[in-house]
Amino acid sequence: MKRGKQIVIFLLVLLFCGGYAFWRSGLHLSPEAAMAAEEQGLRYGPSNKILLTYEKENGSQVLVGRWEKGLSVVGVEPKWGIFWKSTDLINGNMHCLFMEEPVEAFLTEENYIVGLCELPEATEVTCKLYVYDEVEKASVFVKELTMEIGEDGFFYGETSLPVEASTEYGYTVEHVEAKGKSGETIFIKGADV
Repeated sequence: MKRGKQIVIFLLVLLFCGGYAFWRSGLHLSPEAAMAAEEQGLRYGPSNKILLTYEKENGSQVLVGRWEKGLSVVGVEPKWGIFWKSTDLINGNMHCLFMEEPVEAFLTEENYIVGLCELPEATEVTCKLYVYDEVEKASVFVKELTMEIGEDGFFYGETSLPVEASTEYGYTVEHVEAKGKSGETIFIKGADV
């Protein structure tokens, strides 16, 4: 075999092995591709539309996407400057919010409230955050946040609370209330604690 032919074969084998290693490493060319791969691996995606992207302090991003049965929250981080890889959120979980009620909301680890509203007449949602007090053995009110509902039913808001709560239980959304244009209450989930 001629030397030129050996070099071409060697380069093709090298290219094939490099491509296989790249494919198995979980690296992707965009944050959206990394999110889609993570969701497919969890057997519920990919998201139809990415509704929100925000950056964390360490340079990684959190993407919130809408899929047929709810919301998906996935963390991605840059690798080697041009690639992206899915990463765990603070508690080590990816989040998937199923729509069990007409209005659902939950809190991400970075204390963003994200949710969906399937009521077309609703224009705003009010969420109340609580934290479990170990001394009182009860949930204690922390903050109320009112958010506008977008055209696609998505709403979000930043709580401006410290990322880690004062207890190991963290913050929870225990009260969700949807209101119409004239301010009338259309839907309530959870009672005031």
